[in-house]
Amino acid sequence: MVRSEADMKRRDFLKATTAGGTVGITALAGCSGGGGGGGGGDDGSGDDGSSGDGSGDDGGSGDDDGSSGGGSNLPTYTYVNNAQSYNPPRHDAINLIASQFDEELGLDIEVDVLEWGTLFSRVSEEYDYSFATWHTFFVTEPVTELNNLLNSGNTDPGQGNYSGYENEDLDGMMADYLGEPDDDTRIDLAHDIQRTVVDDVPMMPITHMPMLGVYNNNQVDNLEADLANGFNSYWTMVNLEMQGGETVLKGYWPETLSTMNVLGHNGENKHVYQFNMMYDYLVQLDNNAEVATDVSLATDFERVDETTMEYTIRTDHSWHDGEDVTAEDVAFSYNYIVDNEVPYYSPQTRFLEGAEVVDEETVRINMSETYGPFNLGIASIIPIIPEHKWADRDNPSQQNIEEPVGSGPMMFDYWEQGSEFGMTRFDDHFAPVDFERRFWRVIPEASTVWSNLLSGDLNYEPFGRLDRQLNENQDEDNISVNSELAPTFWHFTANEREEGLDDPVLRRALYESIPRTPIVDQILFGFPEKGFNIMSPAFGPLHTEDVTEYEESVEAARSRLEEAGYSYTDAGALQAPE
Repeated sequence: MVRSEADMKRRDFLKATTAGGTVGITALAGCSGGGGGGGGGDDGSGDDGSSGDGSGDDGGSGDDDGSSGGGSNLPTYTYVNNAQSYNPPRHDAINLIASQFDEELGLDIEVDVLEWGTLFSRVSEEYDYSFATWHTFFVTEPVTELNNLLNSGNTDPGQGNYSGYENEDLDGMMADYLGEPDDDTRIDLAHDIQRTVVDDVPMMPITHMPMLGVYNNNQVDNLEADLANGFNSYWTMVNLEMQGGETVLKGYWPETLSTMNVLGHNGENKHVYQFNMMYDYLVQLDNNAEVATDVSLATDFERVDETTMEYTIRTDHSWHDGEDVTAEDVAFSYNYIVDNEVPYYSPQTRFLEGAEVVDEETVRINMSETYGPFNLGIASIIPIIPEHKWADRDNPSQQNIEEPVGSGPMMFDYWEQGSEFGMTRFDDHFAPVDFERRFWRVIPEASTVWSNLLSGDLNYEPFGRLDRQLNENQDEDNISVNSELAPTFWHFTANEREEGLDDPVLRRALYESIPRTPIVDQILFGFPEKGFNIMSPAFGPLHTEDVTEYEESVEAARSRLEEAGYSYTDAGALQAPE
């Protein structure tokens, strides 16, 4: 196969970093492991970007392996990877990490390159993988998300805990945090949670990612991020200012939306960024993660007691079809989502008993158990839906919604599935946007996106790609790049259901061997920060630096394993202790 110059350079880089030859990677080049396999291309990858099958004579899972340590063979592990065209830097980073595990730690690794939707389902619903990495989409309230991802009770397929991690002590810490109304006490509990997770390594950040606002400044200005959704948030949209007479906000996404059902999406941000403009929520957050009642459906709120919240609702607001938004709609939304056990909102509804109308402008929400960060973790997450549209619908998460009706700042306009999605301004909204229309066009190729940004055919970059195109174009006069530390990260997750991966010693060694600094500096052009804690510094006082620190060193990882009784065959394959 004839390879492009860019592909050759990328392969040369991966080969060099794995061997310890690139600046910044030399600290990783401890004892050479000579692990299992690494067939295929000259960097251990086949022409399609996937790893070789690792099953050659020196493979880590062969029967006649010349064992020198008397341990037991570990299986072949699968690292799932997105296609190179979908996210080139992440594709390259995963290949690099897989090569490191194979060639330096002695594991037998296969890289399985998948279309993004298939990859997401394989990991989050089917649990059919060994290692996974993608851009984790954390919400403003981090422990609510961690409780979904790491709680011992969520390990069945599709329930959220795709790592298979079980720790009753952590479950108790998270329950205490979520049930604590006092902010200062929750901060202390959050620090304990971080120390526990970082020590056990069920999921860890490779990089702490930035929030990026990339836009054509001839047409757009005043982009402000919020903690949960970055520069694609409700707060961003209602504060954004159009320039030069432009009236259309023009963005893109590398793949199509899959649904118009606000109760039936899978939480990918390509959906969240649309629904948070089509629907209102009880409260909206500003760029400091504080409730901003001037742009919220609720103009006031009160915690009546530990398990009761009351909200004052605007009485002069309407749905996109002209019907009035009422307190009954708000109570219906909460009760309907709870009663129908809508899967996507299960992290929230587990704390809800139901809602009731107090009077025409007051709704009371009753909790099934105390939930401290209610506004951050529930009231800003659950959408308010029209009772007159949803009351007769069964199985809400399975509904095929063709023309959604909400009450948010933007109304559904059209959906050309596979090519483009458009919304128009809802002029009667209490927090109007400055543009008349917004569209997202499906454009997979980054080079096409950038030519359109420079020409003005697109004027903002909602996907926030960290790639060579951004690095090369960020200094153009008509391009502005706003960057802030995000609560999100590229995660490294091992599936503990797989043989050997339930051992925290092995997981610590794996994390320790990941070349985080070269990934940041050379693959991501220095934009992110090196990962080190499950809870990003973007969370302010909830974050702590007092967690286990892992060396970025293959030598340290191998020493850790050998001290725990792991051994190597004469061919360099890692074996587990007997």
